[in-house]
Amino acid sequence: GPRIGRFFDADGNELPEPHTFPPHSVALQVLGTFILWVGWYGFNPGSTLAIASAASGNVAALCAVTTTIAAATSAVTAMFTDMLMTRKKTGETM
Repeated sequence: GPRIGRFFDADGNELPEPHTFPPHSVALQVLGTFILWVGWYGFNPGSTLAIASAASGNVAALCAVTTTIAAATSAVTAMFTDMLMTRKKTGETM
């Protein structure tokens, strides 16, 4: 549902800065991320359907490597984006 109190106060006035909410369960967020990541391994290399020869095995291996690199790149990008946004907001790097 809507996040009551995040952007507007009880009187309906807009807050100068959105109220931050703590995460509900970091453990479940990490678990969900790993479940999705493992699912991509089943989908991407598995989309070669049948590994009948060494060439199709190489394609499946290349798909697995590409999936790993994509996940690592997105994690690093999210880390730097968060750092830049935090630095812009607070002026501190840590």
